[in-house]
Amino acid sequence: IGTPDGNVYSLDAHTGILDPKFGKAGVLDLRAGIERDISKMNYGTTSAPAIFGDLFYIGIINTESQPGAPGDIRAFNVRTGKEVWHFHTVPHPYEFGNETWEGDGWKNRSGVNPWSGFTVDAKRGILFCGTGSASSDFYGADRKGATLFANCTLALDARTGKYLWHFQEVHHDIWDHDNPCPPVLVTVNHEGKRVDAVAQPTKTGFIYLFDRVTGKPLFEVKEVPTTPSDIPGEQADRKSTRLNSSHLVISYAVFCL
Repeated sequence: IGTPDGNVYSLDAHTGILDPKFGKAGVLDLRAGIERDISKMNYGTTSAPAIFGDLFYIGIINTESQPGAPGDIRAFNVRTGKEVWHFHTVPHPYEFGNETWEGDGWKNRSGVNPWSGFTVDAKRGILFCGTGSASSDFYGADRKGATLFANCTLALDARTGKYLWHFQEVHHDIWDHDNPCPPVLVTVNHEGKRVDAVAQPTKTGFIYLFDRVTGKPLFEVKEVPTTPSDIPGEQADRKSTRLNSSHLVISYAVFCL
């Protein structure tokens, strides 16, 4: 059981008694092991843990403004509560994706959190999530760039946390258009073949459909220019994206130049 105050409880399913082998007397403090001081910051969970093999994963809620706690994806041993791997949803220097943040815009950034939880392809060992926008929700002049892995459908190796693929539905989000749920595992008939896919619903009511293994969109994605922002320093010359699908699905995203 994960709670909004940043704890995870492991209970004996038959008795309801805390498991003394898990965390400290049955309770895991999620703030332990975070790379910076978040003792006075919002950090917890409102989504159910996902379990795969000996691991469990928690969707984090954090502050939607600066300063705030990181939204990193973390995997824990389901029996002991010990952290097994850690994925930076805001990539650090020399990690893939950090180049999409200009200057020090990545540093101590909050948001970019899979707050709605995870889905797991147990056969392939793939962990999927939809990530939130980068903080602050409605201002991005201090975080110029596309800001990976904010607003992404993200696929990781469920056992190791290794990056597999991503698709960013919104580049440089200043509208709080973060993904509201993890992608749904589906199998569809596409161009005469059955394809294992994931469907990512969005806050704008549209759906993206991706090949589950490669992340390739099953339908064409096209970006077109829209109105720039008049806020000083804001980088909001943007493009919206349509997924052309012959009546099946339509998708939308925004892009910053």
